Amino acid sequence: MFPDKTRICKRGYSLLEILLVLTIISGVAFMLLIQIPNHTQEKAIMMTADGLLQDLRETQQAAMAESVWYKVRFYPSMGTYKIYKQGLYVRTVTLQDKVTFGNVPTDIIFNASGAPNVGLTIMLQCGDRAKKVIVAPVMGRIRVD
Repeated sequence: MFPDKTRICKRGYSLLEILLVLTIISGVAFMLLIQIPNHTQEKAIMMTADGLLQDLRETQQAAMAESVWYKVRFYPSMGTYKIYKQGLYVRTVTLQDKVTFGNVPTDIIFNASGAPNVGLTIMLQCGDRAKKVIVAPVMGRIRVD
């Protein structure tokens, strides 16, 4: 008939449990905040390197298909490169935000057979990340390293 005084109804969480959960959540959030800038730099430089690779390959293929020469001229100070067909302007490509040229690449000309006039390495940088787009001198193989 009398309520049992030894039974205590516990509703809610103790201060220790709440602090433990907050510590775990803040630790995970800190780890994510450290990784996000590195991930965005890696993504930006990979997208830029892939775009440059694709543009160089398309330019090389167009030179062979049309039996004319194409030129790619790099403008490191502006973060762009321009494509020309037999000296006539075709288009300008701008590098992704925060991606820069790590070197001053020379102009490259693809002749009607698709062979480049020079072998060349184009360095791309974004923060502490770097990628190289390499054009082999004789056969004109283009790859990202």
